[in-house]
Amino acid sequence: MNQNEKEGINVLSLFDGISCARLALEKAGIKINKYYSSEIDKSALKIQEHHYGSDPNFIQLGDVRNIKGLDLADEIDLVVLGSPCTNLSSINPIDRRGLEGSESKLFYEAIRIIKEIFIFQPYHKKLYFLMENVASMRTVDRDKITEELSNIFENEVQLLKIDSALVAPAHRRRLYWTNIPNVTIPEPAGLNYADILENGYVNRDKANVLLSGNVTLTNGIFRHFKMSIGNIIYKEKDFAEVPTEEKLLRYPQILANSGYEGKARNITDDLDFPNGCYRHPTIREYSRLMTIPDDYVDSVAGVSKTEKQKTLGLAFTVDVVAHLFQGLK
Repeated sequence: MNQNEKEGINVLSLFDGISCARLALEKAGIKINKYYSSEIDKSALKIQEHHYGSDPNFIQLGDVRNIKGLDLADEIDLVVLGSPCTNLSSINPIDRRGLEGSESKLFYEAIRIIKEIFIFQPYHKKLYFLMENVASMRTVDRDKITEELSNIFENEVQLLKIDSALVAPAHRRRLYWTNIPNVTIPEPAGLNYADILENGYVNRDKANVLLSGNVTLTNGIFRHFKMSIGNIIYKEKDFAEVPTEEKLLRYPQILANSGYEGKARNITDDLDFPNGCYRHPTIREYSRLMTIPDDYVDSVAGVSKTEKQKTLGLAFTVDVVAHLFQGLK
């Protein structure tokens, strides 16, 4: 990749979200020539536009179903994708049809595009890819993804399982398929949940996986512990340190004393504790959980906090992907 490192590479990022693949390439020190993005989510597109709207080498292609790989075959050096996990994830108990599900079947559109690029690329070019998806998918879906990629890249396909908690302050167990040379699982970075807080206290070393939503500020603490989902930050250190059973016994009276009735729209300070006990992470803190720069999402106007959190919940952990991209140098 020495020639590409010197001149810059051309990237196609499918299901690009807020363009964390670009952030990871930059963090890895990989020069980008052209960056083709495929995304349709309106909030993600606003964040992209905020950062790259004036960059002529950032090209938005829209819906993956309308992309023809043949049109890009002469240019693309690297394809990155994190196809929809909606029907693959164990978080979705209602519709786990896997790769046959209405959203997750878009994986096959990505395969079509990659195959077209691979077949029609100039003889001298080498095509690399990196795919990320949930580790909780069924074995049959994992094996099908491996099979489809191996039909194109043959024995070059490598599969790694990585928990982002190795390099980030939050768990995020993901599978990564790639043909980038010399990829490894990253060494632990020692970054914990408490390290990224703007105020308050937590009772665990690593945050739960960041999802597109969170538990409520009324009785969400019960769901938080029952299902081990969502992330909360406590107001008082002593409350954070008491056993779970005592937390759940003491909380109803704290909530009653606060007078909070669940009207999140009345919260004017994200660092406040409206229920007298705990708060949600701020967008800056959510970004830190994903090793995304503090202001990358937070500074974007015209996107609600709810939508910002959703885009972050669908993003790559930048430092994990940057580590894997080191093999391109």
